[in-house]
Amino acid sequence: MKQKAFTLIELLVVIAIIGVLSSVVLVSLKGVREKSRDARRISDLTQIRTALILYYDAYGNYIESGSGCGSGGNGTGWFNYVNPGDNYPKSIVQCIIDAKFLPEEIIDPTKGRYSNYTSGYAYMKYHCGSNPKRAYIYAKLETVPQSSIATDGTCCDVCDSSYGMNYYLRVQ
Repeated sequence: MKQKAFTLIELLVVIAIIGVLSSVVLVSLKGVREKSRDARRISDLTQIRTALILYYDAYGNYIESGSGCGSGGNGTGWFNYVNPGDNYPKSIVQCIIDAKFLPEEIIDPTKGRYSNYTSGYAYMKYHCGSNPKRAYIYAKLETVPQSSIATDGTCCDVCDSSYGMNYYLRVQ
């Protein structure tokens, strides 16, 4: 009596089909991860905006000049960056935490604290010098195409070309 078994060709075909299906799943998984990180970034900016509005209600400004936070202590620049030797005495987020408007640090899903156009992702905050009642927060989304005009008309017209920011929210 002859035993039934798979031939070598049949096994190779099954392995090839499994390989093709797994590569399709991995490619689509990459897009899902990017969309997930972008959704988190948008949610983070919404939470930051709410905290800045609460800060404004309590102190009458959006962490501005002379606050000791951000670049030069003027409340602008990278949201999470601290480096006293590099003119960032205290992070903007730490000032919001100290004022009790955020329970903990909000940071980009990639853990970026500062960025440039090519190196990664981080949050930024700027307020308009001529109009301190206007403030913007910025992020770089993965699923939105880069543009040299994405931040035009905001307080930081060059945030797109210099840092790759392609999404922003006006605080108020």
